[in-house]
Amino acid sequence: MEKDRRTKKLLEAVRLKTQFLGNMSHELRTPLNSIIGFSELLMDGLVGELSEKQGHYMKIIHSSGAHLLRLINDTLDFSKLEAGMLEVFNEPTDLGEVVEDVLRAYNVVAERKGLDIHVEIPADMPPILTDRRKLTQIIDNLLSNSVKFTSQGRVELAARRKEGMLEVTVTDTGIGIEPQELPYIFDPFHQVDASTTRRYEGTGLGLALVKKLLEIQKGTIEVQSSPAQGSRFTFRLPFVEFKPGKPTVATTREELIQGLPAAGERPILVVEDNHLAANLMSMWLSEAGYNVQIASTGEEALQKAVTLCPAVITLDILLPQMDGWRVLHRLKEMPETKDTPIIVVSIVEDKSFGLSLGAVDYMIKPVSRSNLISKIERLTKSGRRFHRVLVIDDNPADISLVEEILQLDGYEVLKATSGVDGLKAARDEKPDLVILDLMMPDLDGFDVMRLLESDEATRGLPIILFTAKDLTQIERAHLGANIHDIFGKAQLDRDSFRQKIAELLTSSQPEGSNE
Repeated sequence: MEKDRRTKKLLEAVRLKTQFLGNMSHELRTPLNSIIGFSELLMDGLVGELSEKQGHYMKIIHSSGAHLLRLINDTLDFSKLEAGMLEVFNEPTDLGEVVEDVLRAYNVVAERKGLDIHVEIPADMPPILTDRRKLTQIIDNLLSNSVKFTSQGRVELAARRKEGMLEVTVTDTGIGIEPQELPYIFDPFHQVDASTTRRYEGTGLGLALVKKLLEIQKGTIEVQSSPAQGSRFTFRLPFVEFKPGKPTVATTREELIQGLPAAGERPILVVEDNHLAANLMSMWLSEAGYNVQIASTGEEALQKAVTLCPAVITLDILLPQMDGWRVLHRLKEMPETKDTPIIVVSIVEDKSFGLSLGAVDYMIKPVSRSNLISKIERLTKSGRRFHRVLVIDDNPADISLVEEILQLDGYEVLKATSGVDGLKAARDEKPDLVILDLMMPDLDGFDVMRLLESDEATRGLPIILFTAKDLTQIERAHLGANIHDIFGKAQLDRDSFRQKIAELLTSSQPEGSNE
């Protein structure tokens, strides 16, 4: 009994610690969002040109804010890993873009030290399917250490595809590591020694977090180092190629404006109670040519969503009185707004829940201007009625993968994370196609197929199976005539997947389509 009580107390202490760290990180991220966002806006010259000295100081402010954000993210993620709460969200990721984003934070320090930072990534390396945020954290921590512990010389990052793995090596000419310290460098809070800590600072969490982030993605890391000679860290992750590639992202204001709706068309509704964050997003979008409306409460958001008929809604979660989850649920229930694309933009990290409620995308603050605008551009670049595809799968990561593929061809994606929700969505939303998983906890895919076919409202609805299950000959023989193809999750041929979907939807145009 005494042992059970102690165990319960320990578990409760871990839960409270995780909750405290989560709350603190959210409180800290809110002002950081403004610091990073507005400094980025000033550096881009959107409110006037800066002098050379002003530009230099602004880069320091932005770099310092980004560094503080990384420390907060590392602390929170390490806590989540300890509690077994950290989720993996795979998405198409360009390694070159990730490295470029990370390096922005170190350009000022490298310039001050006179360091040469060299990046070697094959030009033909395709986008990979991985957790972009976690890959960014891994590379960021390794480059941070190399830049921090190298006073002169060179830092190099090289990547290649080797034996089905992505292999990335970060090499420096820094102080190196003593042989007796090497077995412990991935231990939490371990510092090489007290003098190094005082001279170079650091929390001792970076490398421990890197190792854990790799392990939960079936990756590995190793290190080679000699005192005064430098260090070489090599990590490996499964290389899963995303064949369709990434949609082109506009990089200049002129390119952004070319794809926008004509003036006077439906606005973008920004739902945000923090006036600094709302003003920042409004400035970004207005500068790109959009008509922006702001709502600071849930009730105001619901009212404006109905009266303004916005093209896209960006939604914060931490709203007063009625939180963003309730707003999202209400928007997807009301006939006037249920088809409006909603992008969650928040410091709250619960992507799977947001997607399950009907959000088309989920962005964690601070967000970058180009990323936000490119997502909105993709949603507003066509006024036609999209084909509607319902994805029924209990795995949010698999839903995200299918969604990325479908959105490349401009389809409207409906999502359900259970068989019961999938049946309801099929009846209420009237999709043009269903992509169905077979292995689900409540109603499995076979039950869903049977019930869809028995319901007059959904009978004959074309279905593509997307599953990790190997079907037996008997199971295949019992599939209905509305099952048009089967794709395995393990080795998905994305080109064939897209082609099959296009064939099915082309043969059955939605009503009112202009195609």
